[in-house]
Order: sequence, then C-alpha cells, then structure tokens
Amino acid sequence: MGSYKAITAMKTLFLCSLGFALLLSFFSLIFYFGDWTRLAIVSTFGFFIGFIGALEIEPKAFKHAWLIQTVGGFVAGFTAGLFFQLSGANLLVASIIGTILGWLAPFWLKYVAFP
Repeated sequence: MGSYKAITAMKTLFLCSLGFALLLSFFSLIFYFGDWTRLAIVSTFGFFIGFIGALEIEPKAFKHAWLIQTVGGFVAGFTAGLFFQLSGANLLVASIIGTILGWLAPFWLKYVAFP
C-alpha cells in the first residue's frame, strides 16, 4: 500500500511539473521563437512552479512536503544561477534564495492563480 502512495505522489509531481513547464514553454516558443536561452529559463521556472504546486494540489500524497519544496527551491535557484552564469558566491546566494522560496512556498503559493 505504501508503494502505491509513493507512485501516486511521484506521478503527481511529474505531471504537474511537466504540465507547467510545457505550458510556459509553449507561450515562450510562440512569442519568442529562436531565443533558446529564454525557453530554457521559462521551462525551468514552469517546472519549479509545477513541482511545488503539486504538493499543494495533492497534499495528502506527500509525507514531507516541506522538505521536497525546500529541495526543489534549492535546485531551481542553483539552476537559475547556472543559466545566468553567476560566479561562485552569487551562485550560492541564488541557491539560498531558491531554498527560502521553496521553504516558504506554502505561504505564498496560495496567492498564485493557476490556469
């Protein structure tokens, strides 16, 4: 029974993350075709919003939602720092900001209007 919940949770995470990434990527492709850096940044942002949004959409499927959101925030901040080619100290700051955004996601995410 526990593995079924884990599979359901992972499927929810994957579908929400992929859905938001594809949705934002679609608009970026239409309005800014050929700007591949922008497409990668927008896709990553969509993936991050979908990742942390899945935890708020289906909260009972996740045992440690705050930890998943915090790690997702760290990865998003780190990835954004890599996209913008930040130096070591600035990359660390971007990762810390992403971690804080992920940790505080339950508080600010309720004000985001999902399509």
